[in-house]
Amino acid sequence: IKMANQLQANTCILFSLLVTQIIAHKEIHPNELVNFKQSVIRMDATIVVSATPRQLAVSGSWVNVTYQGVSDPNKQDIIAVYSPTSGKYKIDPVHQAPIKYVLASKSPKYLQTGAGSYRFRIINFRAPVYFAFLRYDGKTPVLSAVSNPVTFVNYNDPLQVHLALTGLPSEMVVVWSTLNASKPMVQWGTSPQSLVHSTSSSFSSYTSSDMCGSPAKDLGWRDPGLIHKAVMRDLQGGTTYYYKVGDGTYGWSEIFHFKTPPTDMSTVRVVAFGDMGLGQPDGSSQHLEEPPASNTSRLISKMVSKSEVDVVLHIGDISYAVGYSAQWDEFFDQVKDIAAYVPYMVCIGNHERDWPFSGGLFNVDDSGGECGVPHERRLVMPRSEPDKPWYGFDYGPVHFLLMSTEHDFKVGSPQYQFLEKDLMMVNRSKTPWLVFSGHRPMYVDSNDHTPVSGDNPVAKLMREELEPLLLKYKVDLAFWGHHHSYQRSCPLVKDKCQEGGITHVVMGMAGKGLSHLNLLKPSWVKNIDNKHYGLARFDANKASLTFEFVHDEDGAVHDSFILTKN
Repeated sequence: IKMANQLQANTCILFSLLVTQIIAHKEIHPNELVNFKQSVIRMDATIVVSATPRQLAVSGSWVNVTYQGVSDPNKQDIIAVYSPTSGKYKIDPVHQAPIKYVLASKSPKYLQTGAGSYRFRIINFRAPVYFAFLRYDGKTPVLSAVSNPVTFVNYNDPLQVHLALTGLPSEMVVVWSTLNASKPMVQWGTSPQSLVHSTSSSFSSYTSSDMCGSPAKDLGWRDPGLIHKAVMRDLQGGTTYYYKVGDGTYGWSEIFHFKTPPTDMSTVRVVAFGDMGLGQPDGSSQHLEEPPASNTSRLISKMVSKSEVDVVLHIGDISYAVGYSAQWDEFFDQVKDIAAYVPYMVCIGNHERDWPFSGGLFNVDDSGGECGVPHERRLVMPRSEPDKPWYGFDYGPVHFLLMSTEHDFKVGSPQYQFLEKDLMMVNRSKTPWLVFSGHRPMYVDSNDHTPVSGDNPVAKLMREELEPLLLKYKVDLAFWGHHHSYQRSCPLVKDKCQEGGITHVVMGMAGKGLSHLNLLKPSWVKNIDNKHYGLARFDANKASLTFEFVHDEDGAVHDSFILTKN
């Protein structure tokens, strides 16, 4: 009986731990529970909301919002930011989600006085911005008052500027956004005073009808404006170029710069991570909001400003917009001091692509109805065809091959055939290092055993279908995301540590809430950390590849290893 009671107690403790892990893994912020679809409009003339300044010149300016006259203030009352588009400058909380919001009670004396203030950082959304007061009792948000509009001097400022490689070492593509266009172009040269080259941009957009489901089609929809794409060609290797984008009618961006890939096997410096998302500098909340993402972005920006980074790899789960379109705008603002100066290369993740019966591998709703469209239109990678987001490129002594774990990768599939052909064509005398990457990991320490789409079932499928191919062509290093942790394996060959195998690194720790592990650590794990956020960086030349895991809070190195070539 004593043994039975002890067994029952141990079982209860284990069950409690598992439940805690499952709940914690969801990482739900209390403000995410606000059900704006249930909102009602009941304006209250006694409540006054004001915003100053009324006009902004620069995207990312600060606005002070005051609110007063609230009788019976509630600790859950909300101040929300709206920016209606398509000429309908009227807030409709049932059909359009706020861009972001805070609890009115964040102002210290709100609950005692019914008055308060808050400072919001506002980017240029190509339309006026309004601040709304919503009474909230935990059940039904009530729109009660709206501020004056806050406008921008120029809705056509070229914003969200970001670079990408095309697959050709003599080219660089630049992408940016505006409201309208006249004769948009990029101008560039080897001196900021002499931008002697130019090429016109193409531009496109997408609509709510391109989305696959809600909230992307309705509550979360926001017009993305015009998305411009221009290619700078005939670039010389290892050379610094200066550029600006825009047009003579609507205005130009500031002058940025980038350096082209080296023509030899000199050292290249790479930053890699996954699952970053968006942090708000003003402390407000969105549908999904990842405060540590701000630390990671700041750390990378600092490295870029010191010319310590040549290329960035973001391995899926980019903005976590999941159907709330404004979050894409805010994400590109967050990485502007990175992506405008070095190529920002990406894999597609489940939170960009997955939607039931939309052509992906998993019939889950992780993308919030986006089904890959914003990702594909906004992030112009050297893909072969639409909705085939796999590609390879050389950078110095490294060949990178990026796959989509969200599309069919089984033997014989179109993606598998592409990966096999790319691997077959790699010239190891030119690019001795071969780095493979995808969002969901092939090897992972995770407690997620969800059938079909869970971490462990997917990892098993990837080992069965892809690992023999990667071993055949002697991939050196494999980068993954998805599990929100840092994990490094020994060199692996079919679950066993073996010299000459592939070193696998999970790097999903850039911003989103950290994940949980198995109670028993797998034998192949060399280093693991699910307590800290950060990024990976590595330097590679023809003889060695030096890897470091860096915490984003202090920039300190917490794991490292070196791979060498004879």
